[in-house]
Amino acid sequence: MAVKGEILEKISSSGVGGIKKIDLKKTFGKECEGVLEELKASEKIFIEKKGVAYFVWTKENYVQHITQNDPKFKLMLGMLSGVSQSLAKVQAHADVLQEELERASLKESVSKNDDFEGVFNSSLNESSTSIGWVPFDKIRERVCENQNLSKEKFYQMATNLIESHQDRYEISSGGQEGIVMRGLVHGYVRNI
Repeated sequence: MAVKGEILEKISSSGVGGIKKIDLKKTFGKECEGVLEELKASEKIFIEKKGVAYFVWTKENYVQHITQNDPKFKLMLGMLSGVSQSLAKVQAHADVLQEELERASLKESVSKNDDFEGVFNSSLNESSTSIGWVPFDKIRERVCENQNLSKEKFYQMATNLIESHQDRYEISSGGQEGIVMRGLVHGYVRNI
């Protein structure tokens, strides 16, 4: 194992120029061939014939070597780098678009809540009796028709509205349908 480390260190220190395989064999003897095959199989080194001699590089040094000496590889690496940069730009644009969509969705949600509150209030005022109490189902019919909401969505939004504006609304238990608070169905609402 110590020989393997020494061989790898010698190859690494040879830099971008690589080291001749024959020089490694002279330095490390017969066992060098088996170690080189093992390192090559695990892609820690690369062996390539230049002229009549075989040269050996570490992975990093080999990439630098072929980048400097092989115009085709240099061209492909440049193209790959360009594609990578283009993908990064596309991803950045996608991120910006996602943020804009989220902001627009939030704005639309706030706008819909504002519309809901306005329609809810006008329905409450129009349906109000002399004592002010209005059944939720009466308001729901008008608001759902106006806002194109489901019954569930109406009661979800009505609950949020009432909870966030307890100073403006009063609810009373009873009725067939309404908002559920503290385990009771509150089927009537009025302005305070």
